[in-house]
Amino acid sequence: MNTGSTGLRMWTQRFTVASVGSFVGSLLALLGGADEVAVLLGVFGFVCPMVFGMAYLLLPSYVGETLVDQRLAGIHFGLAYVGVTLLVADQFVTAGILLRPLGVTLWTTGVLIFVGSLLATVGPTAVSTVAGTLGESGRSQRTTRLATAMIPVAVGYLVVGTVAFFVTDVSRGIGTVTVAQVTHYYLTGFAALLIYALGTRLLTAFFHVSLPRAVVWLVLMAGAIAPAFLGTFLWIDPWFRVGGVFATLAMLGYVGLVLFVVLKTNRRRVGISGIALGAIAGGTAVVSVVPVAFGFGNPMSLAVHRTLILAGFFPLTIVGYAYLFFPITGGQFTGANPQTARATIGVLGAGVAVQSVGVALQYEPVRVIGILGSVIGAIGCGYLLGRRFVNS
Repeated sequence: MNTGSTGLRMWTQRFTVASVGSFVGSLLALLGGADEVAVLLGVFGFVCPMVFGMAYLLLPSYVGETLVDQRLAGIHFGLAYVGVTLLVADQFVTAGILLRPLGVTLWTTGVLIFVGSLLATVGPTAVSTVAGTLGESGRSQRTTRLATAMIPVAVGYLVVGTVAFFVTDVSRGIGTVTVAQVTHYYLTGFAALLIYALGTRLLTAFFHVSLPRAVVWLVLMAGAIAPAFLGTFLWIDPWFRVGGVFATLAMLGYVGLVLFVVLKTNRRRVGISGIALGAIAGGTAVVSVVPVAFGFGNPMSLAVHRTLILAGFFPLTIVGYAYLFFPITGGQFTGANPQTARATIGVLGAGVAVQSVGVALQYEPVRVIGILGSVIGAIGCGYLLGRRFVNS
């Protein structure tokens, strides 16, 4: 797979390093009791920018194209992180300064650049595959087409979430969408769906394992349907429950695909452990919250769910794929070996596990130990990737 030009790779690296830094910041915010700041940094500083960076690098090459203008990625980087900085600063400023509307506007502008550049590059090819997905071509090709067709769907959810975010926060009194709904569009509709779609191709490419087509179709179709119900009908029954069922099917199917690859492959690449632990964290997260969606179970499961998603599924999955694309052993520096990379993944996994236990038991010392473990793991990952980029 063509990994794109040097310019795009540079911006992907910067998105990656800034995202890991934001993840550390979100964990420190949790330690300080600033939960809203933690969510802002986790969603807008960590998950979305990391996906932006990888998307700039991967999506054009995914359909055999080149980004229309590499400078757009740099402009988007600046807008995104200035916007996030203003959103976080708004949490600490009590004066009547319009930091949040300005931050939302900058963030929205960056998203428009991202969507516009990708649509101009990937759009014609990706959209044209939708009609052919159910055509007369071979089943393997149809599966590939379906995965490609998920790209505009995922970007569509990003657009819906961003429009809702902008209208609600900038045009006061017009919007009725909550931030929780926006994050469902972003995390479930944009980030998770892209992980499912790209993952089905990347797992095959890196590990030379043919995935079960029926499970791939289940994951992609359920993953495409779920966010529409979760984001639009948050806590409105029965539609929210329908979305929860589809989200659970998609995530558990993805867990099955990842574990299938782990069992079948002979290629023991470092990143697979992060991808596997991330999938397990995601599967545990959706299973833990299903009872609550149906009106029974422990309400504390919502906090466990959020912890497993923001500190488990996304960090571990993203780090796993990052280690595949940017092999640590390719650098010449202290710690540039598989053992160190696996150790950082292990610490991240242990950290989120301990955090989740602490949250579930409502026992703060255990939760704090888990957060500190995640901080150490994140700093370790940031060090390895940062040094790898410097030495590349």
